[in-house]
Amino acid sequence: MKLTDVNQPALVDLPDAVRDRDVIHDSNGRVYVTLGYIQPTDRILSFLKYIPHPDGQWQAHGQRYKRIFWGGGVSATEGMKKAQEDYLVDDAHFGTKLLEVPKTDVQKYFSPEIRVKEILESEARDPLEESVALMAQTLHDTLGIPLERLGVTGSVAWKAHDPSFSDINMNIYGFETAWHLQKEYKTVAEQNTHMRLREMHEWKRTMSRVVERIPVIPLEDMKTLFTRRMGLLCNERSIGVMPILLPEEAPITHGSESYTTVTPSPVRVKMEITNDTYGLFIPALYESRSESLDIIDSGHITRIMVYEGSFRGLIRQGDTVEASGITQKVTPSDPNDEVFYQMMVGSKAGAGKEFIRLVKED
Repeated sequence: MKLTDVNQPALVDLPDAVRDRDVIHDSNGRVYVTLGYIQPTDRILSFLKYIPHPDGQWQAHGQRYKRIFWGGGVSATEGMKKAQEDYLVDDAHFGTKLLEVPKTDVQKYFSPEIRVKEILESEARDPLEESVALMAQTLHDTLGIPLERLGVTGSVAWKAHDPSFSDINMNIYGFETAWHLQKEYKTVAEQNTHMRLREMHEWKRTMSRVVERIPVIPLEDMKTLFTRRMGLLCNERSIGVMPILLPEEAPITHGSESYTTVTPSPVRVKMEITNDTYGLFIPALYESRSESLDIIDSGHITRIMVYEGSFRGLIRQGDTVEASGITQKVTPSDPNDEVFYQMMVGSKAGAGKEFIRLVKED
C-alpha cells in the first residue's frame, strides 16, 4: 500500500482484501466499518456508522459527522435505510439483502496498524492517543505482541475523535496472536501497575445495553456469560481489543458455501458445543450438536454462526447452551462436501430475539 497523504499516514490505498473493523469512506463522505471476515471480492460487507451532518458531534477535516450505528442488528438495519440503493445487494452467500459498498466507490481507507504506528511516533498526542500508545507498548513489552499486529479503529482511526466523549477500540490481528492475548489478560494486569482487569460491576452498562437490544434474554443470563468476558483498563481508561483474523486465516471465504433459511423466525434449540476454535472472531463459529429436530427432517444443527458481537468469545467447548436464532441449510460450493445445518445468531430477520445462554458450563 502506498501513502496517499503525507499528513495522514493511515490514509492509504484500499488493499485487495479488507479485514473486520476496517474503516472506509464512500464517495459521499459516509463512514462505514467492515463487518466480519466473510467478504466479497468486489464489494465490502459493512455497516454505516457515521454520516455527514451539520449538527454532528464528531469532526474531521472541516466536516461534522453524526453517529447512526450504536450496536446490534436493529441499528445496522436502520443504517441500511440511509445507504444508497445500489449498495444494498442480494448476497448469494448469505441468502439475504446486505449493505455492501462497491470497492470502486471507496474514497478513503484507513489502516488501523499504520494509525497506531503514527501515534507511537508522534510527539503531539491527545489523551486518547496517549492511551493507545501506552496500551500498544504494554502489550508488546509484556506479551511480545508485535506492534504491527496492533491497530486502532473507530473515530481514532480517521482522526474524528474527541477526548471529551470518544472511546478507544483497538484491534489485534492474527489467529495465534489473538488467542495469546485472550489467555494472558491476567498476566498483563499482574505485571503492570497501570493496567487492571475490568471488574464485573464495570460491565453493567454493557450488559444493560445488550438486554435493551435483546429483551428476550434475562439479565442474569448475561451476567453468567460476562463472568467470562475479559477486558483491560489502562490508567483507568477502558480499552477494548478486538481479535481480527487475517484474510488468509478466514475459515470461510465468500462464495464457499450458501445459506438458505429454514425457519424465517428465530427458534430456540439446546446444543452442546464441540469446538470453539473460531469463537473469538466475527462471525464467531461454534461447532455444535443439537438433538434431532423435526424442522430439519430429524437432522442436527452442527454449527452456530454469530454476528451478534455480545456473544463473541463467551462460549466454550463442552458447554451446553440454548441458542435462539434463524435455522439455515448450509450448501457448500464443492459438490463433494455434505450439506449441513447451522443457526445464525445476529440476523436481520431475528434482530432483538436472538441470543445464546448457558444451560450448563464446561
